Amino acid sequence: MKKIAVLTSGGDAPGMNACIRSIVLTADHYELEVIGYKDGYNGLIDQEFKLLVPANVTNIIQRGGTILKSGRCDDFHTEESGRAAAKNLQDLNVDALLVIGGNGSFRGAHHLCKYYKGQVIGLPGTIDNDISGTDATIGYYTAIETALDPIDKVRDTADAFERIFLIEVMGRHAGFIALNAAVASAVDRVVVPEACNDIDLEVDNIIEHLHAVYSQQGISSYIVVMSENLLPGGGNVAGENAH
Repeated sequence: MKKIAVLTSGGDAPGMNACIRSIVLTADHYELEVIGYKDGYNGLIDQEFKLLVPANVTNIIQRGGTILKSGRCDDFHTEESGRAAAKNLQDLNVDALLVIGGNGSFRGAHHLCKYYKGQVIGLPGTIDNDISGTDATIGYYTAIETALDPIDKVRDTADAFERIFLIEVMGRHAGFIALNAAVASAVDRVVVPEACNDIDLEVDNIIEHLHAVYSQQGISSYIVVMSENLLPGGGNVAGENAH
């Protein structure tokens, strides 16, 4: 193996630059050439790339986003795009492609494997943590820390004004961020898709629990953390239903 390539695809995640840095420095140690494709699979198809050496990554570990930029390539499911991408890699004598991204990026990597004879390696980079086979994806822990900040800020206001707050967090169709942010911040209730088959019933259960804590424990504020995509309209609709 003499040359590898790397790209970042889909939604950006904190830690992608740190991952790129690790790839470049490790490759340099083993005397491998590294090229980076711009804008995800778009750059792979259009042959937009640059050589990556240690000097390119000396000051990126603390930066968010990705120095390679990212993008979604809606056309990367066709045979034509797969063959074009494979040919571009083979023309440059690339022995392996490293894809940093989430499940959509991994589907693209799987599609490429049908036409490319080299190695394709997926590095799970998504805040949602919804990639199987890994304990934590790149960006997941930062997403939890980011979610904790508004939850902690809301707590004082909820207590001061005796209000109910419903905080909707990201996660796509997985509840990892919501669950762990809720545990870390000790909120009153958490709603995640893995444990919610009926959102209307869940709203009724929350209201029932609210009445209980208000009447029995004298608690005058209440915070609910909810995953996104649980229902059309998200947290706004859930709040209206509860009201």
